[in-house]
Amino acid sequence: MKIKTSLLLLSVLSTSVSASAIHLSPELKIGSYHGFGVQAGITDVASLGAVYLSYSHIWYDSDRYDETVDTYRVGIQNMFGRNQNHGFQAEIGVASYDGTKTRSGEVEEKTTHGLSLGGAYVYQATPMLGLRAGVDMNIFDHNKTFVPYDTTVNFNLGAIISF
Repeated sequence: MKIKTSLLLLSVLSTSVSASAIHLSPELKIGSYHGFGVQAGITDVASLGAVYLSYSHIWYDSDRYDETVDTYRVGIQNMFGRNQNHGFQAEIGVASYDGTKTRSGEVEEKTTHGLSLGGAYVYQATPMLGLRAGVDMNIFDHNKTFVPYDTTVNFNLGAIISF
């Protein structure tokens, strides 16, 4: 057991040492559900532009509904072209839904977990600054949310800072 733990720790440390920079990316979520998110990771790992963890929080409020979705994803970024100016991000993870519906004084609550997917186009403006635009989709089990079709779709706009 100690050998496996040591090998795992050694592989993580060797990957971190070969990384050239920190990847940090705040974002705004736009759509019927709006909110924010952030990516944090390392660049130039395993022949990829970046490997990162992503978190986002979106919500929808109205007279009848109060809903939130938190997502936790793992993502990769791969840059293309001769100058490595253009790239693509792909993310997969889990989404957590909490919703409340109030109608005629009666309150109904629903909570569930589902699949979270994301993708974005990346433009690397300078070695330290990139811009990205993408789409997120959270998919939940049928009739476990108040969301139509049990799916939320959001557009996101973000900046990538590498240092």
